[in-house]
Amino acid sequence: MVKISLVQNIKQTQRMALTPQLLKAIKLLELNNIDLDNYLEQEILENPLLEKINDEKKHQISTTNSIDNLPEKDSSENSLSHDKDFEGSASFDTSNLYDASSSTSIDNIIEETVKSENSLYESIINQINISFKQKTSRLIALSILEFIEPNGYLKITTKELAENLNCNPKDIDNILKILKSFEPIGVFSNTFEEFLALQLQEQNLLDHDMSILLDNLNLLANENINTFAKKFKMSLEVIKNKLDLIKRCKPAPIDDDSNFVKHLNAPDIIVERIKNDWVVNLNEETLPKVIVLTGYWEELSRKKLSKSDKSYLSANFLAGKGLVKALEQRASTILKVAKAIINKQNTFLENGVMGIKPLRLKDIAEELDIHESTVSRITNSKVICTPRGTFDLKFFFSKSLNVITNDDGLSSKVVKEKIYQLINNEVKVLSDNKLSQILKKEGINVARRTVTKYREEMTVPPSHQRKRLKQLVV
Repeated sequence: MVKISLVQNIKQTQRMALTPQLLKAIKLLELNNIDLDNYLEQEILENPLLEKINDEKKHQISTTNSIDNLPEKDSSENSLSHDKDFEGSASFDTSNLYDASSSTSIDNIIEETVKSENSLYESIINQINISFKQKTSRLIALSILEFIEPNGYLKITTKELAENLNCNPKDIDNILKILKSFEPIGVFSNTFEEFLALQLQEQNLLDHDMSILLDNLNLLANENINTFAKKFKMSLEVIKNKLDLIKRCKPAPIDDDSNFVKHLNAPDIIVERIKNDWVVNLNEETLPKVIVLTGYWEELSRKKLSKSDKSYLSANFLAGKGLVKALEQRASTILKVAKAIINKQNTFLENGVMGIKPLRLKDIAEELDIHESTVSRITNSKVICTPRGTFDLKFFFSKSLNVITNDDGLSSKVVKEKIYQLINNEVKVLSDNKLSQILKKEGINVARRTVTKYREEMTVPPSHQRKRLKQLVV
């Protein structure tokens, strides 16, 4: 019989421990520039030795120290200078990001962005300031503006707005009535039908028959036009005339205001073409910068302080230095990942969606010798601005589909684009099965259910609905 007893022994093992510094570095990677700014504001409140560099101070730091008593030998500590780990790195130039003596002049940046002050976004803010005299209503209106979509629609409901802003739903409704009267026409509309109604009302074309059509557009798309005419007791001629008027309306309140979209989706990374090369940089306009007040720390350390006060200051000084280093590492890693992605997807920048290649997180991780989870944290929250448009960084990742003519496969995004083009150029309506057969003839092995899945993801209606819509157009 086995004897059961408690025995003490010593065992030596190796394991990875997540230190507070490492946890902080991981958290910083997950944040985009806007969230990082909010995070640093909180850190500055808790740490008296940290200071945020505002736009007005960018030139001052290059000519004078933020602390008058700071010795010359410590000036490098008072700005976010190069860390030894990053010196000489070709993929990351911290002097451009953190050193206030950067060759990029803030005056030039301001001059280049003057026009954006008169953008559509600023125009709407001006209308809000003029229309709402009460401070509370004005603040609510400005808050609602932050929920607007890039195309001008307001997809969130009144109930959700009231919960988010902690306001009375009736107050939200009253404010929305005023907001929906702003220029451009239809901005803050909740639905496509509401936007159409506002456009037609502006042209004095919104009569009873038109209102019936707008209220039943989905029904008209799913039913035969003759059945619809009998159901609502309208003549075919009247329906076709009304549909002609609807077709002349705009599909969205905002077509493509780059300044408006840029404000709503402030990019963390910017890609520009300089001569024949694609250059990737972090967006310094939204990238927050902090410094450790080394001079202030030295001045206080020379004073007679209690042991607890000295311990408090030392802890904050070390925490501040650690935060600065973590910010440098964050910038370095994001820039390296972004450059690797753009290097892989340069054909997209040249040729559009049809040039995008299959790419996995693992591919970037192996190339840069970092963990796949690090790439995932970066791509899940960052926005990149390219000449082709502004995208989430994860947009550039897609799985590979088997292609006869290409051993590397074809990106799922390219297949979606091919499906969209086939449907857009169809003379006779193509079913999902027919689309699958056409793609197979081109060497793309895609099943019918995959075509259906991609079509639904692009919110393209099925063949029977497209057929009815074509009949309405004729």
